[in-house]
Amino acid sequence: MRSYPRLPVLGWSAFSGERAAPTPGVLSARYRRYTTSGRAAIALALRALHIGLGDKVLVPTYHCLTMIAPVVQTGAQPMFYPITASGEVDLEWLQRAALAGSRAMLAAHYFGIPQPMLRLRAFCDAHRIALIEDCAHTFFGMSDGAAVGSWGDLAIASLPKVFPVPEGGLILSAMHPLKEFDLAPCSWRDEVKAAIDAIEVGVVHRRFTGLNTLLGGLFGLKGWLLRRHDSADTPANRGGESPVPTVDFRFYFSRPAAVTRWLASRVRQARIVGNRRRNYAALASRLSRIDGAHALRPDLPDDATPYVFPLYVNDPAASYQRLRSAGIPLFRWDELWPGTPVIGGDHGLDWAIGSFSLAVTRTCLCMISRR
Repeated sequence: MRSYPRLPVLGWSAFSGERAAPTPGVLSARYRRYTTSGRAAIALALRALHIGLGDKVLVPTYHCLTMIAPVVQTGAQPMFYPITASGEVDLEWLQRAALAGSRAMLAAHYFGIPQPMLRLRAFCDAHRIALIEDCAHTFFGMSDGAAVGSWGDLAIASLPKVFPVPEGGLILSAMHPLKEFDLAPCSWRDEVKAAIDAIEVGVVHRRFTGLNTLLGGLFGLKGWLLRRHDSADTPANRGGESPVPTVDFRFYFSRPAAVTRWLASRVRQARIVGNRRRNYAALASRLSRIDGAHALRPDLPDDATPYVFPLYVNDPAASYQRLRSAGIPLFRWDELWPGTPVIGGDHGLDWAIGSFSLAVTRTCLCMISRR
């Protein structure tokens, strides 16, 4: 079964149309720095806030592991809070919670649909909690009349979820100059690898009309050479060493490749916004009458640019792997951080299992239509 992409793919069409997006987004922030990933941006945000051993950071029960890992790696303690049926921070629960020692909060705009931020900003101000606005899903959009990314003391974003790049993130702020970060330059090998990776994915998915065959042959030769090298580099030939996975903190404090920054600034944002909104609306229409499932957010707000289409499935165990095996580009956050609590009235743990995130791509739309 052919594998279809969940993330943007580089091709000639990425450079067609209007460059500027029709709606504001995180780039409206006065200060911004490119990072290697959204996870690295979270780590830098915690560092800027001097979060460390003994501190608590409020995090949602609905999360991916890369959201929580930087918190734990600083020595801080994640304190989980529930989310509502619309994906908002459950402020009523937080008003009753013991918040002593909580110095920061991570709040996410799930699925690319901006959450209301005005009340949350007031809550954080009243409790002297720094707000880190997680815009990993929401690069373009408005919340309560202001651009996403402008509500937090700091905000973070992820580039590969929006642009056809192999890596990259952003740390942003409307008020914090972000001058304290001494980010190391990318090595020339990583620069070359990032450019090759972006082009190779485009070739695999036939996005470079006129060059696909030629480039495909070159990448095929590269793959053959790498496989030969890997077959010789077996554990036996390395003396049986078994490296223990470790966290390379240099990754957090490095700049992404120049090609990443160049592509993020050159591809046509209006095309990204328009295509994602059209595909989301089409998926909402075609999935509105299926049995055993419903859209978590069937109506897309005017100022939202979706990352994925969230579909809640009543019997996820019976369908998730079957749909994945059929090649439909979807995923879910079913792997939770150890110790994530069960909280009454919370929708986070339920979404982790039952919410399928479908890529808002034409390919996904066509595959859904055929089923």
